[in-house]
Amino acid sequence: MRRYTITCSEEQLRLISAALEDYHRFLAGQCSLEHATSVISPLEKMREARRILDEQVRPLVVPGLSHPGASYDWAGSNCPNEGQRQQIAMSYGIYREILHFFAVERGRKDSVYYHPTLTCEEQGPLVHIESKDVEVEEA
Repeated sequence: MRRYTITCSEEQLRLISAALEDYHRFLAGQCSLEHATSVISPLEKMREARRILDEQVRPLVVPGLSHPGASYDWAGSNCPNEGQRQQIAMSYGIYREILHFFAVERGRKDSVYYHPTLTCEEQGPLVHIESKDVEVEEA
């Protein structure tokens, strides 16, 4: 297996985590894209976007889940679409491991993210994150 290294700022890493959490939840049946839609203004437009995602898009994403509040779990268990199930599991491992890293780094034992990230065979190995202090060049 080939591995890659990405160097980014904390702000960029948090954005990656938020985007992947939205993606994970979207594929699992929680389609309102909470992080992405939270920046829509005014509030009425944000609510309308979430309503459309939940009422019109969600049935297309998770047709097997008829109950409005139902969703697949973190690993995509019981999702009949194999590719979707794998993407649910993989995206969970990535966004959750980033949040775990920050909770451990800050000693936030009271955070749900302090506890190790759940794993399953379908998601493959968890991402590895290291903190690296870099001198900032002045322009």
